[in-house]
Amino acid sequence: MPNPLTVTFRDVNIPITHPKVSKKIAEKAIATPMFKRWLERCEKKPNNKKYINIKGVEIQSVDMFGPKRVGFIKLESEAYLVFNGKEIPRPVPGIALLRGDSVGILVVLSCNGKKYTILVEQARIPIGDAACLEMPAGMIDDENVKYAAVKEMEEECGIKLKKSDLISLTPDKMLPSPGGCDEAIDLYYFEKKVTVKELKEMQGRIHGKKDEGEHIRLMVVPFEEAPKKTGDSKLLSALFLYQNKARVSDKGCSLCVIQ
Repeated sequence: MPNPLTVTFRDVNIPITHPKVSKKIAEKAIATPMFKRWLERCEKKPNNKKYINIKGVEIQSVDMFGPKRVGFIKLESEAYLVFNGKEIPRPVPGIALLRGDSVGILVVLSCNGKKYTILVEQARIPIGDAACLEMPAGMIDDENVKYAAVKEMEEECGIKLKKSDLISLTPDKMLPSPGGCDEAIDLYYFEKKVTVKELKEMQGRIHGKKDEGEHIRLMVVPFEEAPKKTGDSKLLSALFLYQNKARVSDKGCSLCVIQ
């Protein structure tokens, strides 16, 4: 009988079952940075009063991006909450979709005293939209976050940046759907002065990695119009944080809420 899969969780080997997934694919899944990152987050004890204890994980499905790269992992963990040193006997909901962390970049372009931003238009099948508008963003594999942001800006927008050009908007990562998905997002912005000619050249430009099925069209919009164009949570959060940061800087206050 083949040896069952296990992973170490707080110095204890816990079983990994995979009833509908081959052992080869399950091994690939648990070796990914996103699975390891998820397990590490579950292991953390922010304080000893309340933390998670996992006793087993079932890999329910794995979507591959090509023959080698693991895309998404759907799993269900046998998870319990430990409170004041005592484990609560009823398990907590343990279903999770692992897709990994990502990074979003707010583009701030200045032209003749007016600010603009760039949205990327691409098909998004999960929401049934052939022309969804979003802030430029991309997944983080096993790489530096700023490096991933620089790479995405060149791939999606044709804009070359240095890591030092990027300014963080999120001391803590943004969590778009923590009830079902592991994704945590770092948000950055950069500012760049451009000419009218450069602005026009960006409008409608096509980018994207063809081998990954990307067909991305750029849309340049005035800053104040961006929230009316899309419900993209990354963009809306980044705009709020950027504008709040500017107001705090201008007024010198410790907290400033946009009305």
